[in-house]
Order: sequence, then C-alpha cells, then structure tokens
Amino acid sequence: MKIEHRPVKLKRAERPLILAIDIGTSSTRALVYDALGRPVKNAVFQVGYMMNTTPDGGVFANPKLIVDSTAECIDQVMNVLGKHAGEIKGVGFDTFWHNMMGIDAAGKPTTAVINWADTRPRSVVDTLRSKLDADDIHARTGCVLHPSYLPAKIVWFAQHQKETFRKTHTWMSIGEYLYYVFFGKAVCGISMASGTGLLNQNTAQWDEKIFEALPITPSKLSELGDVDTPLSGLKAAFAKRWPALAQIPWLPAVGDGASSNIGTGCVRKDQLCIVMGTSGALRVLWEAESVDIPPELWVYRADKRRFVMGGALSDGGNLRKWLTGHLAIEGGKKGIDEACGSTKPDAHGLTILPFWAGERSTGWHEHARGMIEGLNLSVSRESLVRATLESVCYRYAAIYEIFKQQKMKVKTIVASGGGFVDSAMLTQMASDVLGFPITQSGEAEGSARGAAILALETIGAIKSISDAPVPLGKTFKPDKNDHRIYAAARERQQALYALVSKNWWEREKK
Repeated sequence: MKIEHRPVKLKRAERPLILAIDIGTSSTRALVYDALGRPVKNAVFQVGYMMNTTPDGGVFANPKLIVDSTAECIDQVMNVLGKHAGEIKGVGFDTFWHNMMGIDAAGKPTTAVINWADTRPRSVVDTLRSKLDADDIHARTGCVLHPSYLPAKIVWFAQHQKETFRKTHTWMSIGEYLYYVFFGKAVCGISMASGTGLLNQNTAQWDEKIFEALPITPSKLSELGDVDTPLSGLKAAFAKRWPALAQIPWLPAVGDGASSNIGTGCVRKDQLCIVMGTSGALRVLWEAESVDIPPELWVYRADKRRFVMGGALSDGGNLRKWLTGHLAIEGGKKGIDEACGSTKPDAHGLTILPFWAGERSTGWHEHARGMIEGLNLSVSRESLVRATLESVCYRYAAIYEIFKQQKMKVKTIVASGGGFVDSAMLTQMASDVLGFPITQSGEAEGSARGAAILALETIGAIKSISDAPVPLGKTFKPDKNDHRIYAAARERQQALYALVSKNWWEREKK
C-alpha cells in the first residue's frame, strides 16, 4: 500500500509508538514512528561525528563518543514526548554492518570501533587465503576474504597489536557494546552476525570452518540472538533516566542494509533497492529457509527468516562530500547537482575508478585505490564532479549486471539514502546508466524506519513487515540516448579496471 509519508503530529499518530535508534558512520539518531511506520513530527534528534582516519588506511571512532551521542539523542526524543513516552512499546535498532571493537574482562573498550572502510587488515588477507578455500568460505558465509570483514580484522590485531589482542576478552560490534552499557549484557543479532564473515548463512550459527584459520574461538564473541529475543530491564542508571523504556523490548541491532530494504518496502526478490548513503549498495531481501550463494554477490540476513543479497560500494555519499570539500563546491549537495547539470553526459574525456575508500563489489581488490585517467588542462571543476559521480553509477551498473546474470526478474528499483532521495539529478543519472526506471523512496530515513517496522512486527502490532505502507516518491525513466552514451563510457571504465587490477593491484599483493 502506497501512502503519503509526512511526519505526523503526535496526537494523530497511530499507537503503539516505536523508538528507532540508527547508528551510522557519520552520525547517530533517535526517531519515533507510529504503527503505520510514519515518523512522529519533531520526535527526532541527531548527533554527528567524524571517523578518524590514518594514512595507512585506518578508519575508526571512539566507542564512548558513539554511546554518549546515542544516549543524548534518546534524551532529547524522550523530552519531546513528555507524558506520552509511555506509549512507546518497543525499540528498534540498526547500525552499520562489519564494524568491530573489543572489550576487556571488565567491559572496558580495548579498541576503537573499526569501520568497514578500514583497509589496514589488507596485509593479512593473503595469509587467510593460504589457509582457507576462499570460494568455499564465500559459499558458507556469504562473505569474501577481505579487509572489510572480521576474519581479516581479527588476524590483523593478533599480528600487529598483540598486547591489545591479548587484553581483549570479547569482540563485538558497536551495537552490542551499546547494549552492554545499557543492559550489562551483549547480544549479537543474527543480522549483524551475518555481516561479519564468521556466520554460516544457512545454519545461522558461527561457521566452524572459518575459525580453523583464526586465533580465536566463538567463545570470544557475543551470544547470538535475534529479533525474537529482545532485551529488557535497563541498568538502574538508565532505567532512572528513561523509565518509560526500562521494561519494554529492545531488539538486537540489525544491519543497516537490511533495515534500509525493509524501510523502503523492498522485501521481495523482484524489488531492488539502490542506496547511496555514506557508501552505496544494490540489494534484494526475501524470506526463505535456505539460500544458494552466488559467487559474485554477498549474502547476509535481516533475521533468521530473511536473507539479503547484493553488492556494496565503499564510495557513495562520502565521495560526493569529498568533492564538495576538496573542490570547494559551494552549496553542498545543491552545488554538486548544479555542477553536474552544467555539463553533458560523458562530455569530459575522463575515465575514473571511484575507489577513494577502496573497493568492495565487484572485484574486492584489497589494494584498489581511486584513479583518474584523461586529465588535461581543459578539464573543469564541474566536469570532474560529473565524471566522478558518473563513475560511481557505473559501479552500480556492474552490480546490476550480476543480478541480471542470476536471472533475477527485477520489477521495481527503489532509490534510498540521502544521495538519491535528495538529488533528482543523481537519481536520473543512475536510471540513465542502468537503463531502468528508478523510483525515489518517500522515506528519508529508510534504515531507521526499517528498524521500527521490525519492532512493530516483533511486538505484534503488524502481522508482517510486508504489511507496512510503502512511502514512494517520483519515478525517473531512463533517457535512451544518454543510456547509449553511458554504455560506451562503462566499457572504458571496465577496460581501465581490468588493466589496473591485473597489472597494478595484483602486483601489490606480492
């Protein structure tokens, strides 16, 4: 069911209410949704932060900063609700997949929160490949051997930060740590576990094979849980701080990609969600008892009942932000759109590999970095902006081609995330590149809404996530002429990709 999706006043909101917590790579936010999945007006608060970066590829954040920021968001939302806070009947929670941190036996952090974009573990990937059958591991865990995932991160700590590794009692995600602080107990939801590279996707248990090559056992990880095993009973200090939330169910964190699909209504195999937040992705979500994992795609879970399949880009909104800052584009997102609009498709003579933050799909080269070919003195700032964003769309198209090779009959593509929802220009460009209509989501916060919808299902307020109304916006249809232009440009990019990956990145492994 399609609905008009605007924030609803508290007095008009359908009960029960759900508090949604969304911890991202650049901010954390708390929002309140009603029983129809509509955001409650003014019941939203956000705190931004920056990941720390280092020249050797480190990308990480202070876990205390993230926990304190999240608590501040909850404080503000509860103040807005006032006497209506007791009408919240559940807490949905999502956070970014593939993050990792450690705590000691006393529960104190031993590491920062290590982001998926941290490429320092690239130095140990070949060691893992020498001990494991990479294809077999992918077929079991749905994840490749790559710095983004926990196997490489854990081995890297064991080899390069030995004292930290020795002190670490439990490895976990920031979502688990938040609950450890709030409840005194850490639970790893199946969804977050599915994005670690340590979980067997078909058994929904830690995979025995991968641990044969790791310096830890599953006893060093949190207890597994799922949306049907929520936590309740906040620690005394937090129960006093938020009495209305003390005894209601708090669902374990789900991966932001899974919750984004749910929040945008892409919950069947013929519904493809194209996303640009900080990073980018193309994903499908569906319910099944088991899954055959294609070699070219990753597979994770939303919960024990539902799988998520797709491809991911490490560069998306972060690259647009980089362009804004480093090319001094005034006006932020609007300025980027205006720069693109002042030039024509592929009229710049540039071929770009948009791997500023490294590559995930489709090649997963741990040594990949960004590259610009064709620069000359006539290239304008505006041309460079457009060429870079076109190059990102070509990477989406490379993933889309894999979906088509899997004979997946996609009927609709919905665009989610601020990169697309806030930009008609970029959504049109993606449609032209893919050669398929793309409909903007009507929900600005797809991941948070998805977490709320999962909570509504868990407490029985809705029968299924598919029952939640779907907010949709404008549909953008591809321009046939522009699609032909972009198809030729994609061939140039692919030729450069093949050349560099074989003659440069592969050599760096040796």
